Amino acid sequence: MNKKLIAACITAAISVSTLLPTTVDACTRMLWNTDNDFVMVGRNEDYFSASSPTLVKTPHGVSRIGSTDDPKHAVKWDVKYGNIAVYANNRFPMDGMNEKGLTARTLYFNEGKIDQQVDIDNDKPTLQADHWVSYVLDNFATVNEAVNAMKQLRLTAVHGGYSYSESPKHLSMADASGDSAIIEIQNGEVKIFHGKQYQVMTNPPNLQTQMSNAKQHKIDANDGTFPNTLSAEDRFQKAQYWLDNFPNIKASDGMNAAYGFMYSALGTTTFVPGVPLPAEDQLVGEKIMKQTNLDDSYGVATYFQSISDLTNLHYRFNSLLAPSDVYLDLGNMNWNDQHVAVIPRIDRYAQNGLQGNIADQFKVISETDIYQQPVIK
Repeated sequence: MNKKLIAACITAAISVSTLLPTTVDACTRMLWNTDNDFVMVGRNEDYFSASSPTLVKTPHGVSRIGSTDDPKHAVKWDVKYGNIAVYANNRFPMDGMNEKGLTARTLYFNEGKIDQQVDIDNDKPTLQADHWVSYVLDNFATVNEAVNAMKQLRLTAVHGGYSYSESPKHLSMADASGDSAIIEIQNGEVKIFHGKQYQVMTNPPNLQTQMSNAKQHKIDANDGTFPNTLSAEDRFQKAQYWLDNFPNIKASDGMNAAYGFMYSALGTTTFVPGVPLPAEDQLVGEKIMKQTNLDDSYGVATYFQSISDLTNLHYRFNSLLAPSDVYLDLGNMNWNDQHVAVIPRIDRYAQNGLQGNIADQFKVISETDIYQQPVIK
């Protein structure tokens, strides 16, 4: 079967050489940093279900530990910058931004050994993948600060089951200056790609291969060369094409038009509900679906989209299950209230009557931190 079918971008084969299960997952990240008036990041989250997403508001002063599996050797910190993030299964922050305009997100990635080699960085504090995004958003104002700090840590993946929070990821960051970084664990070695040129991230193959392929395959939207599958390679090339060809936004239209441009481009890389699962993916798909609440699943689909406006400090969220996006203005939120607060099942905000700015919808949790709440499957 053609390698560029949908399965090639959203599944990882179950390896007989390792007991670690893999999962079906795909996403697309686009950084628009070429317009002089603003910087923004758009993202699609593609999966078998809505991943029980919780929108979490984290204020200043919350204490965190960078690994639930090995807290003794994990990095520890207190939150410096207030932030909001979408947490899959109440455990895995997969998308968010902070009050300084730094944004971070994780997407599915698995290449060879998924953990950094222990014998290379055994003396470094551990930062497990389900804390990557929170560590970045909690502590830093710029990509450069975050990259320098993460070089001093041992990055590890989450091991185990078939939920979103238990699959290996790679990390992207961007800040209000347009700077960018992507971090991948490739065959046990951490690779850091740092610079404004790193605008797109999808899924395997590794970033250097994706960028090389994109440079070699010049495409045009009108001559038959435009990618026409949902493979990670094709989504990467389509996303880069739109970023290279966006016109500048007219001052009379402002950021609303920019949001429209980004949603439009993201739409060309989305998985529409009803996309069939090829035969070679049935094994992994069946395992995931056994642990998925069928009420949360329409099969493989793009379950949410987000936009992080790093210039104006707006975070926008658009659910498959809702007719329009909702947003938060991080520049006008109170980050000194000392209580973590949440909007559960943010993917179903329309069913709860939410619209527009939803800052007043957060509810304080009884626990000190979201990581102390039960994992939601």
